[in-house]
Amino acid sequence: MKREPKTENDVKKLVKDWFYSRGAWHFAPVQNGLGVHGIPDRVGCVPVTVTQEMVGKRVGLFVAVEAKRPGRLNEQDRGMSKHQVAVKDGINQARGIAICCDGADDLKDLHGHLDALVNCASLVAPRG
Repeated sequence: MKREPKTENDVKKLVKDWFYSRGAWHFAPVQNGLGVHGIPDRVGCVPVTVTQEMVGKRVGLFVAVEAKRPGRLNEQDRGMSKHQVAVKDGINQARGIAICCDGADDLKDLHGHLDALVNCASLVAPRG
């Protein structure tokens, strides 16, 4: 049985494994103070297969995940800085998917959201 994450690094490992499990291209941007503030901890393009009703072509969805130490769910903005919130909102407004993640439940919600998009179900954004 997998142990629950206890640190932000544990959550980052969960997120990395999630991207690998989806066959996604992804990376963790290095923050050195010279780039844009608020870039999520891991960004990538998750491949999905569009249904026959949608022409049947495979497309990629831009997905960004900001990892936080478990237990920050009830903090203001889930513990994200104002820059992180602005970037998350901008990605979502551009029809990408950006979430804040503090454990496996957030990734389960993200997985369900991607499946709903592929199946043309409700386009309600995942929590976070």
